[in-house]
Amino acid sequence: MNLNLTEQQAMMRDAARRFFERDDVIAAARAANGQADAALWREAAEMGFITMRAPQDKGGLGMGLMEATLICEAAGRGVAPLPIADGIAACNLLGHVDGDAALALLEAATVAPISFDPQAGCTRLVLEGDALHAIAASGDRHLIGRGDGVATLFQAALAELALLRAAWLVGAGTRAVEMAAAYATERRQFDQPIGAFQGVAFPLADSITDMEGARLLVWRTICSIAKGQAEAGALVAMADWWSATAARTAVRRALRVFGGYGLSVEYDIHLYFLAIERTALATGDPQSRLATAGERLWAGQLTALPQAGDPGIDTDFTQAEDAFADDVRAFLVEHVTDDVRALAEASQDGHIPQLHRALAQAGLAYPDWPSKWGGQDRGPMEVTALGRVFEEFGISRIPIGCTNMGARMALRFGSSDMQAEILPRLADGSALACLGFTEPGSGSDMYAARTRAVRDGDDWIVTGQKMFTTGAHISDYILLLARTDPDAPKHKGITLFLFPMNLPGVTVQPIDTLPDERTNITFYDDVRVPDRYRLGEVNGGIAVMGAAMEIEHGGEGLHIYHHSLMATALQWAQTPGPSGARPIEDAAIRVRLARMRAHLEVADLMCRRVTWAAETGAMSRAIGPMAKLFATEIYMEDAADMAALTAPGGSAGGGPAFAKIEKSYRQSIAQTIYAGTSEVHRSIIAQHGLGLPRS
Repeated sequence: MNLNLTEQQAMMRDAARRFFERDDVIAAARAANGQADAALWREAAEMGFITMRAPQDKGGLGMGLMEATLICEAAGRGVAPLPIADGIAACNLLGHVDGDAALALLEAATVAPISFDPQAGCTRLVLEGDALHAIAASGDRHLIGRGDGVATLFQAALAELALLRAAWLVGAGTRAVEMAAAYATERRQFDQPIGAFQGVAFPLADSITDMEGARLLVWRTICSIAKGQAEAGALVAMADWWSATAARTAVRRALRVFGGYGLSVEYDIHLYFLAIERTALATGDPQSRLATAGERLWAGQLTALPQAGDPGIDTDFTQAEDAFADDVRAFLVEHVTDDVRALAEASQDGHIPQLHRALAQAGLAYPDWPSKWGGQDRGPMEVTALGRVFEEFGISRIPIGCTNMGARMALRFGSSDMQAEILPRLADGSALACLGFTEPGSGSDMYAARTRAVRDGDDWIVTGQKMFTTGAHISDYILLLARTDPDAPKHKGITLFLFPMNLPGVTVQPIDTLPDERTNITFYDDVRVPDRYRLGEVNGGIAVMGAAMEIEHGGEGLHIYHHSLMATALQWAQTPGPSGARPIEDAAIRVRLARMRAHLEVADLMCRRVTWAAETGAMSRAIGPMAKLFATEIYMEDAADMAALTAPGGSAGGGPAFAKIEKSYRQSIAQTIYAGTSEVHRSIIAQHGLGLPRS
């Protein structure tokens, strides 16, 4: 994965933003009343935006689809009153149609707007049979070209148009949320900025997350087209649907933040509402795009696609990462026998000791660890690819994930004595670690912990209890947060330890859960912990926790369950029912499955973006919470939908798949709570992603 724009792309994006985010563009939008502004169109053409995709030998710039989406996103941010997506796609089409009529219209498009849908003052392109016509604003009709080749080019232009409009909606929806956040920071009510109220902040956090996902899905689609992937056509429809749906929701939420002022035409937010509605609904109900996606995914429908050029970015795994996943897959094919599968299905803690030891011996339990400690020096994205393969085989990585966090903190903050004692045992698979953060009275507010650690010579006396200590009953060590200075502010008076679970005074009691996963409550009664098990500085736990949360808040480990849900739902849909018909033959069911597939694409991209950002130094405080929030909330939504779709259970309904899906639904609810509840992540996104006051 590489999400860095090229230098040329970044310069073009910045130039487009300067052009479209001018005050006079907003003024033109106010005056246009939904019509295209001819003067602004000519200015955009002079900048090279309108003909940027047309071939160079036809007077264009011959640029790629990625560059065009950057221009359209900038135009959306300025809610520019011109059909720029139509213009770019139309000029690309005309540049590839032979004949003087096409060339003449291409030249005319630099001075007068052109579109695919009826718009006042625009020349319209229509395909009738295999004949491409231009209908002038006056109603005059001109033949531009004819034949199967022209019809194919027209269909490809419509796909390009869908993506460019999606990018426009990303820009407009994102800017609407930013405007609302700025207003909510300044507007005060009850002696507080209204952005400090969760009822205002949380919907905006949801929408900025949705818009980020829409941008990633557009980029993913461009990469898929460029690589000629089989599902590129379906991705076009999914990106079209998601951008329209997310932008319409975002602008409604943004407008309501302004309250009564949002209804006033004196405030610019109403322009975004009207423009987003026009663009999102230009071709009808956005839900129809899901039907199209379903047809292309599972009913064999084909569509022509535009040439994408070199996107510059890449949203896929690299060849090396795919090759590593194949190696892991081969290992699991050999080692995950029927007996191991049975153990995996029966396990409440997800731990299969013999498989874990075999993975450790092969360097696959913690492949990104240094080779010195039994790893393979693999990169973070390779580990992400490995996690997908584990899920294919139904093997939980929760014990490995918890252990990895403890080990990572030992590698970064632990003493040499601690490392020498603990890391070899974790590396060879003979020991596991668990996490002791949450307490009964503090929940997701870990820094409100009341578990105490009091210095006694070279030891610490630990007293207190931890809740939801998953894996404590099979673990040898615990990464525990304790308060070491009761008089300090709560973020400054904490210290972390990684110490053995077999020390006197440690007690573990089971907690059974709705998802059929065992967790625990653990008690610490005057546990004497040697100082060598301390991580970092005394009262310096905030630094250790910050590093730990970078690992936990990405959502990747929780997101992989969504893949299994999708696979199980497809298995159900492709299996003949009592009548002999397969559910997937029903168009309405394909729509439901396509919606989940679109959600899965967005969640997948957002989670992998976290890994990429951490690896490349592009991480921001909001990226991880966005991924965790979206991935778990959308998984819960889809699991609930699939449970309803496959109901009732038994041979007359969902059959064996129903039980798996129903369990996924119960499990999905837990995912929105683990690693910090969705509400916590919304607060982080609002504060650090939108600049809103602390809620």
